[in-house]
Order: sequence, then C-alpha cells, then structure tokens
Amino acid sequence: MNSSSLSLNVIPLNLPEESKRFSFYKKRPETFETVPLNPREMPANLRDIYKEPLYTDFATHNDADMTVAVQFKQSPAFAKHYLNYRILNWFDGKARLRGRDFIRNIDLYFIDQEKPSDKIAVFDHFTVRGSYGRLTDGFELTVMYSGQRNISLTPVYDYNGPTTDLNYVAYDGGVCRYDELMQQNNVDRSVVYPVINPDIAQTLGLPKPKWKKINKLKRHTDKIDWFYDRYIAHKDFRKEFHPSDEGFLRPAMERVGRIDPGSANLRFGNGTTDRNPYSGIKNGGPYQPPKRSHIELFFILAEKDTKRLGNTLYTYLKEGKGNMPGLRAFARMPLNLSKEHIMFSNVDNPLPEIREKLQNRRFNEDIQYGAIYISPIHKDDPDPGKHRVYYLLKEELLKYNVTSQMIHEDSIGADGFGYYLPNISSAMIAKLGGIPWSLEEKKKHELVIGVGAYKPAALRKRYLGSAFCFTNSGEFRGFNSFTEDDHIMLAGSFQKAILRFRRENEGIERLVIHFYKKMNREEARVIKKVLKELKLDIPVVVLTIHKTGSSDLVLTDRNKPHRLPLSGTWMRSGRNQYLLCNNTRFDKPDDKIRSHPFPIKVYIDFATENGPSPNESLEDSEWVEDLLEQVYQFSRLNWQTISIKSLPVTVAYPEMVAQKFPYFEGMTLPEFGKHNFWFL
Repeated sequence: MNSSSLSLNVIPLNLPEESKRFSFYKKRPETFETVPLNPREMPANLRDIYKEPLYTDFATHNDADMTVAVQFKQSPAFAKHYLNYRILNWFDGKARLRGRDFIRNIDLYFIDQEKPSDKIAVFDHFTVRGSYGRLTDGFELTVMYSGQRNISLTPVYDYNGPTTDLNYVAYDGGVCRYDELMQQNNVDRSVVYPVINPDIAQTLGLPKPKWKKINKLKRHTDKIDWFYDRYIAHKDFRKEFHPSDEGFLRPAMERVGRIDPGSANLRFGNGTTDRNPYSGIKNGGPYQPPKRSHIELFFILAEKDTKRLGNTLYTYLKEGKGNMPGLRAFARMPLNLSKEHIMFSNVDNPLPEIREKLQNRRFNEDIQYGAIYISPIHKDDPDPGKHRVYYLLKEELLKYNVTSQMIHEDSIGADGFGYYLPNISSAMIAKLGGIPWSLEEKKKHELVIGVGAYKPAALRKRYLGSAFCFTNSGEFRGFNSFTEDDHIMLAGSFQKAILRFRRENEGIERLVIHFYKKMNREEARVIKKVLKELKLDIPVVVLTIHKTGSSDLVLTDRNKPHRLPLSGTWMRSGRNQYLLCNNTRFDKPDDKIRSHPFPIKVYIDFATENGPSPNESLEDSEWVEDLLEQVYQFSRLNWQTISIKSLPVTVAYPEMVAQKFPYFEGMTLPEFGKHNFWFL
C-alpha cells in the first residue's frame, strides 16, 4: 500500500544529546519548582532503588541528594517528562495560558482575535505531548487541537450560580481545577475566572451554539498546521529542539496496512451485495425479514395529536415520503398498521393512562407487536420526571413483549423527515425480529462478546450493557445488563454465553472480547477465573476499543482536501496499539462520504496463554489485520441507522442499553428485552 500521502500529527525532534546529567531530591525543595517522578518515571539507574517519588527540575544542583547521568534511550518515561518540561517553559510568554492535563500533557491556549468580547474570551486550545521512542528512535512531539474553550471575564466570586458548577478556572497564566486552586494559600480570587461549561453557560444565559456540520478531521489538520507554521518553524524553536525538516511524520510502509475493501460489502435479500445499507435494502430487501407470520404496529400518542400527527405518520409509514417507500414495501414484510391507538390526555405525565390501557388491551401470542410512540416530551427534557417517561414506557412495553420506536412530535412535520424514515424502517426490521443486513460469510467459528458503558449525568453508577454476544458473521445471540461494579454478573454472563455457543457450535476456534476501556485488575481477575474454570483450550483475545475517535494520534491523507484516509487503512501506533480508519472513502464513483471520523484506537491483549505467544502474534500483520477486520466489519452492523458508523456494535450496542437501563424501575431486564433490539 502507498503510504506516502499519509501523515501523523507527530513531529520528530533531532535533539543531539543522547544523555545528560540531572539532580534529584528525596523531598520537594521549598526554594524552586520541581516535578515529582514515581518509580516508573525515574531514570533506569534509579528505578529499582527508590520506591518513593523523587523530585527534579531537570538541572544540576550542588545541594541535591544525588546527581546522575541519564541515558535517554534506556529511560524513555523520564525523557518524556524532560522534554515536556522544556516545551512548557519555551511557551512561557507565547501562549496566553498554559497548564497540564490529568496525564501531564501540556495545554496551551491562544486567544481567538476574531471573536473579541468584553464578557467572554474565546481560546483555541492545543495539547502538546512530548515522548521518546514511541514512533521514532528519539524525541518526538505530538500536536493536538482540542477545540475552543470559552472563559468568563467575570471573577468566580461574582458568579451567581452554585459553586459546584465550577470545574476549571483560569488563574495566573494557567488553567487548573477550581477545587485544587481554592485549597492553596494566597490566591488572588479577583483574577480567578471560570472556564465555561454547560452549567455555567445556562446560568449566564448564554445561547446554545448552533449545530453546524463540519469536517473535524480537516479542522484539526488546519489548526495544527497553523501551530506548526507559527511556533515549530520559528527559528528559536528550531535552534533549541531541532524539529525534522520534513515536518509532520510520514509513517513507514511496514507500519501501514489496509483491510480488503471487499470486507465492507454487506449482504441483503435476494443475494444482493452492497456497501450502502439504503440502496442495499431498497434493491434487495432486508437480508432476513422477521420470521413472525403476523406483525402489528399500533400508535401511542396524545389525543390532541391524533388527527394532525397520527394520520400524517400513518400515511408516511403506509405509503412512504419522497423517494422513501412505505415501511411494508421497504422492509418487504407484511404487517398490520392498526388504527386501534392508545391515546392519553396528560402530555406532561402520560404513563398512568398508558399503563391502564395496556393492562386492558388484549395481546395475541401469535402476533409480534410494535408500538410507535409519538412523544410530546423530548427524551432530553431537563425535568427529571418528564425525562424518565421515555425510558419507563420502553420498560413497560417490554413486559408485554412489545418492542417500540419513539418519534418526537416535532420531527414528523420537519422538512427532513423523509430522510429519517429509512432509519426508522431499518431499526423496526431489527426490533421486529428481522436482520436488515449481514456480513459476508466467514469460515471461522468464533464467539465475539462486546462490553460498553455509559454513566447518566444524574445517576451515581455507571452501567454496563453486557454480554452482547455475536457469531463471527454478526449473528446476534442476546445480552444482559448490570452495574459497573458487579464483576460477578459480568463474568457470569461471559460464562453463559460461552457455554451456549459451545453447545450450538462445534469446533469453536477463538473467543474475542471487545471491551470499551482497558480492563482494570479486578475485571481481568474475575474474567480470567471464569475462563480458567471453563478449561478453554482456545485463544482468548481482548480488544480494547475506545468509543471516542483517536484525536490525540491522528492519521490523515495530505493529498486530499478532506484529509480522510482510505477506508480500512490501519497502522501500528504502539507495541499493541493500532489506529483504524473506518469510513466510507473507497475512491469509487459511488462513494458517499457524509462524515469524516477520526481513526479509532484499538489495543490487542491476551486473556489466556493458549495459542501463539503475544509477541509472535503482534508481529504477524495478517493475524493483527484479521482482528482489525472484525472490528471494521462489526461497525457496519449498526441497524439504528442506514449511515455507516466507525464504532463496532459490540461496543456501541451495549452503550445504547446502558444509556436507558439505569432509568428502568426494575433491576433486571424483562426476558423479552434480552433478545430484542428495543434499544435502537
């Protein structure tokens, strides 16, 4: 694959020094500022000697507890801190504000001169990370654009909202946590200014920024190019840090691969193959229509909306809108659009009326029912009682084995509702038991288990939607949901899924776990214990898939104005870390590039010792690409929308469940809900 046009937001630094002498203190000196180093960050020749932090200002002093020569190649973690310390000092007086983030990267803020205001200052926020030997053989600098930050020019003591709104503040040329700053002595609170977050914006009466579709990948590239031209190319920076004359790093050929474009093909009805879900269903129908012989949809809506919205939506679902045919024709499934609606009069609290009418409604066991709820309440309504109606109604319907689709009343009359209908239709096919589209067949017998998470802002606990089980061809096998700290339930769901899969499939070859974050020690311990009890004699691989795109390490195509690399491009970005470009750019005439996602970041680890050794496997590009191809393909199974997403459903679906389940009244999902796509 030709990688000459690909670029990373990393600048190699050709610093001539390979070693240097530094002084260290066992206790923090009172007379000057130092950086604390834990044992892992200490030079190699001190790491095994000291178990408590050492302090240094990366200089030499006669009164120090020790002064030693440090070989940077042997001490990359120390070299990283040394470089970051020098970079931070170099930007003193150049950046309007400086600071460190929670992992001690450098935050730099430059005021946006095009948005002057006497009440709010708008800053471009850059994050800079020094490192050693990560992608090159020496020092390197990663430049990230972290978006714009707004800072109120009114001091914190004049803020009229609750002080719990204050998270970060600007003070003395830097940005820091409000709680930490308030605990310090001699803080001049007249010059402590709040960094604006949604709570502060609401208190100050600031208008919500209008949503605007932008290519964030291009914006990131344009901003870091500005940063490079303004500062990295400056003669003083070049003199001190010796950045590469070639600018941003072009990854080496051996680091880059590309998944076969054929892996993006999806299967639909009548043998149709297509990369585009909309045209695939329209031309071939769903891969597998619902198997139930009898399907009935009914509406749940306010009495005041029956004629205006109910009749309109009924017509759209029956006859279609614009280029979108009706639901029956699009989904190729016979169904009854019932006119026996459930109506309510109290639009602020419709649940009591709906519950009473559900109790009195007769449901036929031979019919699969689906409810279309036209909601007068937005599901993100700030009122806690109204906000919860959406979730409690879903739970109530699951008790009757009824799946549901919510549509806000404002959406039905919107100009773009015709574009929304294919998404509704795709989701309804899945909710009613069908398969809108599937992956190309694979010969491997694998079980794939996905775990995702979400923490509702108003609730204390994070919830997991797990275990979402799939075969390697994307066939869904069910799931369960529970709280984050319930490791026993998590491990138990793994055990049930594995036992069931082994009963139904001969010759299981590999278990792959897609996890939404790095497993902590307790999660890994409990899961490994279960796997050991099962006496699995197969490889068990854990893929950690970050749900947000990789904006710290960004791969772009410099030869294209949109900066989007070819879909399926991947590269090794660390010992067991990989970037995967998951999009719809194939350089074909029928490409429809509607989004420009950042690459996703994938870590590959092993949960058992069966199979090839980790080091041997990670050096095998075909073995790695096979796992990345699995992530790539599973991202194309999101039936919530006809648009291709970059996050695989193994992580995305559990998060969808975890967004809703915490608001349910019951502590366990109704059995029907464990095998239905009600959450789409």
